[in-house]
Amino acid sequence: MKRQPIRIAAAVLALLVCGFAVLAATRPNFEASAENSPLVGTVAPSFSTSSLDEKPYLLSDHRGRYVVLNFFASWCGPCKQEAPELVAFAYEAARDKVPVDVASVVFNDADLEALNFVRTIGQRWPALTDHGGQIAADYGVTSPPTTVVITPAGKILSVLIGPTTSSQLRLLIARNERG
Repeated sequence: MKRQPIRIAAAVLALLVCGFAVLAATRPNFEASAENSPLVGTVAPSFSTSSLDEKPYLLSDHRGRYVVLNFFASWCGPCKQEAPELVAFAYEAARDKVPVDVASVVFNDADLEALNFVRTIGQRWPALTDHGGQIAADYGVTSPPTTVVITPAGKILSVLIGPTTSSQLRLLIARNERG
C-alpha cells in the first residue's frame, strides 16, 4: 500500500519534467538571428526622411558613428518584446560612451499608432517615417522586427531578423571594434 504514494509522486514528477521540456523546446528564441544578407559589407543605402515629430533625418549625418536602424510596428508582438532591450541598449551605449546612434523606422504602420508605441516604451531616439516603404525596400526588410547595424564607415555590419537584445548588439559592435 505504501508504494501507491511513491508511484503517484513519480508520475507527477515525470509529467512536470515532460511539461518543462516541451515548454523549453517550443519557446521562441528571444535573440534575433543574423541574416545572410547580400547587403552585409556593402555601403548602407543612403536616405533622408523625417521623424514622427517632424525633424529631418539624414543617414549621412551619422557617419563616424555606429547606427542601429530598427524596423518596427506598433502591431508587432516581437517588436513589443524587443522594445525594452533597445531602450537598455541605447542607455548602456550612452553611459559607456559608445559612438552609436539608434533610429527606428516605422514599418507598415500608422504614424499615430507608432508614435503612441514609442512614447509608451520610453524611446528617446528618432522614430522615422517610411511612407511608401522605400527605406525598408532598400534594406531588404520584409517584416518587423528587423535591425540593421551600420559601421562608422557607413557599411552594413549585420542584418538581424527577429527581436534583438542589448547584449547581442553590444557584442556585434565590440567584435567589430576588435577587428
